[in-house]
Amino acid sequence: MEHISFVLRIDPLDEEAYMKRHEHVYPELEQAFGQAGIHRYHIYYHEGTLFAYMMVDNFEKAMKRLADHPANVKWQAYMADLLLPWENGENVKIIKEAYSYVK
Repeated sequence: MEHISFVLRIDPLDEEAYMKRHEHVYPELEQAFGQAGIHRYHIYYHEGTLFAYMMVDNFEKAMKRLADHPANVKWQAYMADLLLPWENGENVKIIKEAYSYVK
């Protein structure tokens, strides 16, 4: 099981739109998450920065599986107007784990 974290960005003025869209994530997208081996997926927001955490069997395989899934393609297009790219041109920046406590 992999624990993956990444950050995305939006304009703080788009917070309400971002939150509203996530009230109605497509059920077929959530089903695709499970089929791709994603067990947990959380997104947190703070002042234009989105912090995402995912528990997944294999992140690379899950992303490849989702890349062409119709529900994911539709969702990515729906969200594209809100996401701001990082300096490398990508919308997502994987961040490394600095600490973990597990009981």
